[in-house]
Amino acid sequence: MTVSFYHNQYMKKIRKVLYILIAMFVVLPMWASQDKWEKASALYADKDYEGAAAIYRELLNSGESPELYYNYANTLYKTGNLGAAVLNYERALRLDPNNEDARFNLDFVNSKITDKIVPVERFFLYDWIDALGRVLTTNQWAWMSVITFVLFLSLALTYLFSRRRWLRKSAFFVALSLFVVSVLSFAYAFSTKNKLDRRADAIVMSGTVSVKSSPDDGGTELFVLHEGTKVSIISTLGEWGEIRIADGNVGWMLLSDVERI
Repeated sequence: MTVSFYHNQYMKKIRKVLYILIAMFVVLPMWASQDKWEKASALYADKDYEGAAAIYRELLNSGESPELYYNYANTLYKTGNLGAAVLNYERALRLDPNNEDARFNLDFVNSKITDKIVPVERFFLYDWIDALGRVLTTNQWAWMSVITFVLFLSLALTYLFSRRRWLRKSAFFVALSLFVVSVLSFAYAFSTKNKLDRRADAIVMSGTVSVKSSPDDGGTELFVLHEGTKVSIISTLGEWGEIRIADGNVGWMLLSDVERI
């Protein structure tokens, strides 16, 4: 009886310590973040865009989210930082491809930048595939691949062991369809994850940038880019990056003039 009493008292003290630790390391940081978020929103409403941007930058040091990048981009646009605004709208869309507000604002800000690059026309099927890939996030595609593969296995077992012909026939065709969906979902998950990891896309952050024919200052100037233009980094050599723009033109520029999405 005495041992049980002391054991219960000990467990109560342990639980109290755990509650305190949870409050210190989970609840309080969440409360502080929420307080900062509300303060930034209030500053934005009061047109103190610099103050709001500073708080959003601080929040981004603790973690990223599409909503945070979106709000930060809005404040950057209001302060006239078009390149940084484009960068953060792109980052919001990288995490949430279906964020229509971010996409609308990105298109609007892109209409304000200097460079009006006409993309190379592609076969419509490529655009359709890209659009389909943006329907879900990387994790959602991965989960779809797993779920459909599990369903495929269960129906495959039904096909193998069922004695009813109509059930075996139905299970075969449905399982085949699920297998195709699983493979395609895995392909989308893999490609989007690979794209996120490579971070090949970048935004020009300097006002005016000269794109060279070779990775050195003595290279021939091929064309000029301006703040806010999106480029794809093909390869790097020291402080230089080989880039491609939407119209297919390729050249070299200093990596310090761009920031990866």
